This record gives sequence, C-alpha cells and structure tokens, in this order.
Amino acid sequence: MFGKKKRYNYKIGLALSGGGTRGFAHLGVFRALEEWHIPVHCVAGTSVGSIMGAMYSAGLPWQTILEEARTLTKKDILNKRFAIGSDSANIEEIAERLLGNLTFDKLKLPFAAVAVDIATGNEVVLTSGEVSKAVSASSAVPALFTPVKMGDMVLVDGGLLNNMPADVCRKMGADVVISVDLNHTRGKGTTSTKLLDILIATWNITTKGTVYKGEINSDVIITPELSSYKNTRLENIDEMVSEGYRAAAEKMPDIMQILQTKF
Repeated sequence: MFGKKKRYNYKIGLALSGGGTRGFAHLGVFRALEEWHIPVHCVAGTSVGSIMGAMYSAGLPWQTILEEARTLTKKDILNKRFAIGSDSANIEEIAERLLGNLTFDKLKLPFAAVAVDIATGNEVVLTSGEVSKAVSASSAVPALFTPVKMGDMVLVDGGLLNNMPADVCRKMGADVVISVDLNHTRGKGTTSTKLLDILIATWNITTKGTVYKGEINSDVIITPELSSYKNTRLENIDEMVSEGYRAAAEKMPDIMQILQTKF
C-alpha cells in the first residue's frame, strides 16, 4: 500500500462507466482505493458513473454516498426515473438532493461529466456550472428521459458515444487511468417483447459498442461481475458494492506495479 503522506510525481485518473443501478459497484471501488491509499487526481464519468463520480469528487465518504443514494433511489429513481417520458426535472431533483447547488469549481477533485448533444450528435464534456445539472444531462437516457437543455445544446446520456470516458481523463492530464467497466457482460439483447425491455436492451447494446475508446485509453480496467443484476433494479445493493470492492482489490497488484514501474 502507498502511504497517505507520500508526494506523487504522477496523476491518476478514474473513469467511471454508466450502468444504471449497477453503479453501486463504483462505491466498492472507492472503498478499495481508499483502503489501498491509491490517490485519485481527476475523475470522469458517464451516466450513473457521473453521479457517483461527482459525489466522490465532492469528497463524500463512500459510506455516506451509499446511505444517501440508497434512500434517494428507493424514494425517487424507482418511481420516477424508470418511466417512459419521465421529465428530466425528476433526474435533476435527485441530483440536487445529492449534490445541492454545488458547482464544479467547488469540488475537491477535477471532475468531468460526459453527455451527448442530440442536436449535433457530438460528445460534450461538462466541466463547469452546476454539477447536478451536468450529471442529469449525462444520465438522460434517450427515449426514457427528457433531454436536458443547456444553452443551444440538447443533452442526453453520454453512453451513446462514450460510456467509459478514459480518454477524458487523459485530456484532464492523467498519466495513469484506472477505469471501471460495469457493462463488460452486457450487450446480449432480450427476448422480451415489452417496450421498456426492448429500449433497455437496445441501449445496452449501443453502450457496449462505445467502450473500445475507453479500453485503449485505460491502464487498468476493473470489471465487476454484475451479470446477475439488472441495471434497473434495486435488489442486492450491498452485494453490488461488495463485488465492486472485490473486483478492484483483484486489480490492486496491477495498479501498484504500474505505479512502481513507471514512476
């Protein structure tokens, strides 16, 4: 393990993928990074990765994030977010309750949320303004939630183009990028004929195809085994956190070897 007081001559970036309620696994990764004293110098996230990443960048302990996210998700996300045509104001309400009116410049770590401007088809990296609005935009899955307007932009979930934004960490100056891929077992589709199931399966297949850019920009990829957990269900939250921790702990020798060898 690395000492807490050590000075570092490198910059570590953390790239957090989207994945719906599977995002609780990110908290287990935060726990592992804390226990191994691995410093994080910048964070980039897409969709739920942006929500978890924003709270991490705000300096909230992973235990606090877990308790707050569990409570808010039960009250809000299940009832509001997973309803076709749900207004994006509901997403913003959840984010605001988690982050308040916090702005990017008040975060303890540099942070970026990835979204897509549906008007132009371009990826948008959000690094200024209200954090809650940025993560709302990054999480606005097309056809499920209303896009978030920012100026002339009409923003939707960044997973459409970049579901694991390791390249964004590189652009933020990271020498080493640790990525978390919640979706490596997804992308198989569905046999259901229900509209919501089809929309979710279509989204899973789409986001699976956007991970390659993240893979080639990552030094280490943490891949929790989450195939038994649906990305729209809230059961087994603690198990998902534990799996995130297990997967991160498994990669710690690789992370430490990279840091000790390169720097």
